Order: sequence, then C-alpha cells, then structure tokens
Amino acid sequence: MSALPKAVRVLVGIVGMALFIGIVAVLLLRHAGGWGVPYFPFTSDRGSQCRNTLTGYVCSPLNLADVEYWAEIDLPDSTVVKEGTYTATHDYQLTASLIVPAADAAAAQKALRASFGKCGTRAAPMDTTGLTSVCVMANDDAVVESEHAASRLWAVGTGKTADGNLVVGISIKSR
Repeated sequence: MSALPKAVRVLVGIVGMALFIGIVAVLLLRHAGGWGVPYFPFTSDRGSQCRNTLTGYVCSPLNLADVEYWAEIDLPDSTVVKEGTYTATHDYQLTASLIVPAADAAAAQKALRASFGKCGTRAAPMDTTGLTSVCVMANDDAVVESEHAASRLWAVGTGKTADGNLVVGISIKSR
C-alpha cells in the first residue's frame, strides 16, 4: 500500500487545522459574552440583552423580570417596560420607565410603597406633565434610622394618566 502523495497529506492537514480553528472560534464567539469578555453580548439570567464593557456590563432594553429583580419589587405581570437600562461596574445603576394598566394600578402602587416607603416631596425621576396623583418615594438624602446609611439610593415616581394607567419612573443607584 503506497502512502498518499505529499500534496494530498499537506492539503488534508491544512483543512483539518482550518476546521479545528473554525470550531474553536465559533465556540469562543458564542460564549465570550457569558465569560465576561469585553464588548461581547450576552443574555441575562432573566432574558434581557446585555453587553460587557471594560469595567462591567450594560443591559438595555430591560424586560420586566430584570426590573423586578434589580429593583427588588414584585409588580403585576401586565406591567410594560417602556425603557430601562441597568449598568453594573463596581457600583450599579438602574433606570426604568414603566406603565401599569389601570386594572392593576392599585396593586402596583401598593407593591412600590411596600418596597420604597411613603410619598415625599422630592423631584420625580420622570416627566410628570399631564399626570395626576404624583407620588415620589426617595431616600436620596436620607440616613436610615440605624447608624448605617442605606446601601442604595432610590427615587421612584408614580403618576396616573387620564385613562387611569399608572406611569412609574425608577432610578436606583448603589452607594
């Protein structure tokens, strides 16, 4: 049995190396975002699209599950996220704009007050033009009753539209 000609062996070797490199490249590109490689995209555990940066990651747009998770609230499933961004570096920042249908507005307001406290006099983290029953829950200048400052600062604003829908603006930052 004679050996394959040298040209065929070299060609088979080149094709084999190219296939190996191609498979490795596809695997790396597919999983690089999940491994935290800068500038590669990934999907959060709750389904929002994110992209790594040099110092952390940014998720935008956000889905309701991620807003609830990062804001530590439980809103009605009918809530719609108009826009939202979560930025994580050594600190984190969450900004979101939500709409809750009129049928679930009272339940959402109750959940927000349970998480963020009573209404105050701070500026709303959203445009309140045309909204009624504006409520702003914030701790941006408060020290909690204990000796320790809160680990995060928030301003959560709500207001009702003419048709009874609840507009929610959320701004949360870590300290």
